[in-house]
Amino acid sequence: MRFLKKHLDSIYFYLSLSFLVGLTCSKFLMSVSLILHAILFIVAGNYKEFWQRLLSNKWLLILLAFWCLHALSLTWSTDLQEGWDGLRVRISLVFLPLLYIGTLSFNRQRIITYSKVLMLEIVVVIGLNVVHYGVLIQNNLALDIRQLSWFGSHIRFGILVAFSGILAFNLWKKQVISTIILMAYFFIILPYTIYSQTFSAILSASIVMLIIGYDLIRLTRFSRRIGIGFILVVGVAGAIAIKRIATPNPACGTFESAEEAIKAWALRSDFPLDSLDRKGQGLTRTAERYLCAKEVSLTAKTIQKLSREEILNIENGFTSEHSANGGIWSRIEELKFELHEATDPNGHSLLQRIAYWKTAWAVIEDNPWLGVGIGDINREMEKKYNETGSTLKPENRHRSHNMYLTTWMGVGVLGVLLLLLGIGYFGWIGFKEHHLVLLAFSVIVLTTMCLEDSLETQAGASFVGFFIAILCGQHARTAWTTKNY
Repeated sequence: MRFLKKHLDSIYFYLSLSFLVGLTCSKFLMSVSLILHAILFIVAGNYKEFWQRLLSNKWLLILLAFWCLHALSLTWSTDLQEGWDGLRVRISLVFLPLLYIGTLSFNRQRIITYSKVLMLEIVVVIGLNVVHYGVLIQNNLALDIRQLSWFGSHIRFGILVAFSGILAFNLWKKQVISTIILMAYFFIILPYTIYSQTFSAILSASIVMLIIGYDLIRLTRFSRRIGIGFILVVGVAGAIAIKRIATPNPACGTFESAEEAIKAWALRSDFPLDSLDRKGQGLTRTAERYLCAKEVSLTAKTIQKLSREEILNIENGFTSEHSANGGIWSRIEELKFELHEATDPNGHSLLQRIAYWKTAWAVIEDNPWLGVGIGDINREMEKKYNETGSTLKPENRHRSHNMYLTTWMGVGVLGVLLLLLGIGYFGWIGFKEHHLVLLAFSVIVLTTMCLEDSLETQAGASFVGFFIAILCGQHARTAWTTKNY
């Protein structure tokens, strides 16, 4: 026991590092490290110091109130099992900050270690993801860009990759890594983020780049030029993307002769043209859109001229060479189609999200003050889908994909106010104390919650809870900013 207490601080630190590694690739590792951390604290922890630290971080009451409000909503929920599952997932948001802020010691070297470990594991996981996805492509099994993420949530990993950019920049500012290493790291994570087609990750990367640009402007004249350049690049790229999305494609017609097209296609593929592609879409329309993207005529002769690779692309449900190759242009093309041409929301992420938001808002209008209870969100959403005659297929009927709407549905307007208060407080602290990592984290969480149910999954709640724990406590802020509190 004496040995344990002597080395307890170091053990806590290495367990938190294990949790960080688990964020990218292993839920099991996260669970084991967290359970061991809690057991060690119970057996040998310093309870007096624990309470002193918690009392010096009164903002933790916001997190506690947020979780307790969800627990209270079980009293007006009918599905208690569903409610308990929601509480169990969200407990990471509260438990991680309470445990880590109360037990971990923070100093400059440990902050550097957290950043280096995360950067290293992201490089490794990106490499494994790319190799794995390359194998899927070679075997004609890559049908969805989400298959790029081999170890877990595609969206969550994309956001984590983008966020790690501000950690790398912070190490560069502290002269821990060289400019060459910083640039090399960005040359890895930025192309990967763009190729992943995850809008939340691209948005997060843009936020990181803008904050880096803002910080560089404050430094030397040379840095100011680089910072302005960063901001201009992000702004111009955003303007080009918005203009391209807002400009509809030329109208894409249909085959001049459906019968001749079917015969020509049958000579090139085992998939009947009047059947479905591998994504479950109408193969005829997929082929027509692919040919329109090539700007060729919709005839049987054009089908005969398609390469074997192009035939495979169409069979796999890709509507252009860009969409088959992945990347940002593929996502832009899909958004253009959804905004200007698609009428059926099924299979289209943006249109499905709009349907989710409309349905969630309809639920909120019926229960604006207290919500329906954390256990009844799914039931009430499904009920409203049926009442409104939603065209979404049963397998595509999900929750709101917006954390603010989901919170409002579950626990009412007070829950949304607590959520915004907490994120706003962290952002204000990050800005006021020039804690750039906390500022970037807060803005990323604030914006991506508009597009994702960030706290509805173990990975999402753990991501938010972990970085709140190592960024926001008074001892942690001292280590990150070298200021005393």
